[in-house]
Amino acid sequence: MPDVPSIEELWFEHGERIRRAALMLCGNAWDADDLVQETFATIADSPRAFQGRSAVYTWMYGILLNLDRRRRRRASTHQRKVATLQEQPPATPGEAGPDAQAIAAEWKETLWSRVHELPERQRQTLVLRYSEDLKYEEIAEVLECPVGTVKSRIYHGLLALRRLLGEDSEHSPATDHQHHS
Repeated sequence: MPDVPSIEELWFEHGERIRRAALMLCGNAWDADDLVQETFATIADSPRAFQGRSAVYTWMYGILLNLDRRRRRRASTHQRKVATLQEQPPATPGEAGPDAQAIAAEWKETLWSRVHELPERQRQTLVLRYSEDLKYEEIAEVLECPVGTVKSRIYHGLLALRRLLGEDSEHSPATDHQHHS
C-alpha cells in the first residue's frame, strides 16, 4: 500500500484546491467549509483507503464528490433559489473599468449559479474541468468513469447550461470553453 501524506501535509498541499471545488459544488462558503471539513475528517479516519491507483488529489476529489452527493440527497427537499439571469454578458474581457469588472463578476456568479441547476453528474464534471482545471483523464479517475463519458457529460452539460442561460449566440461564455474559476 502506498504511503499517504499526513493530514497536515494534505491540507497544506491540496486544501485550497479542495475548498475551491467545494465552493463551486456548494455555492456558498458555509456549506463548502462543512464539506471540506467532512472531507478531511473522512481522510483522517481512513488514510489506508488510498490505494495508489490515482494521484492523491484525485482520490481526495473523489471523497469530496461522494460526500457532496450525500449532502445533496439529504438536502434535496430544501432547494435554494437561484439568482435571476441578467440579459447581457460582460462586454469584452479586455475592458478593465469598474463597470466591466462588476458586470463580469455578476456574469460569473450567474453562470456558476446556473451550473448548480444542472444534473449532478454534469455539474460535478463541469466543476472539475472549468473550476479545477483537471484534464479529462484526471476527471475520469475522480469520477471512476471512461474518458468518453467525461467528454459526453461536458458536452451535454454545456448544452444544458447554454439553454439555462438563454444564449442564442455561437460564442457565449458557456460554449467558448473558457475557464471560470
